Amino acid sequence: MQNERIAFFVLENQVNDKGEFRALIAAEGTRGYYTTDWFWGTDFATACAIADAKNDRMGISISEAFKIIASTMKPNERRR
Repeated sequence: MQNERIAFFVLENQVNDKGEFRALIAAEGTRGYYTTDWFWGTDFATACAIADAKNDRMGISISEAFKIIASTMKPNERRR
């Protein structure tokens, strides 16, 4: 992750054995996502709100965060 914009997010299937949601990081234009050692509680809405607040502190709006996350789902180059 060098100089890319990043966005925090959570997924419903990324939980620990206590049911706590793992914080994830999307790096703009980089395929996939990074896991963290942070867990943001057992309520999905609360975990999403924490991610939104962390993104906001970095100057990343909710719509920009979605764009960053979506950019991780595109292949970097086409294979033929």
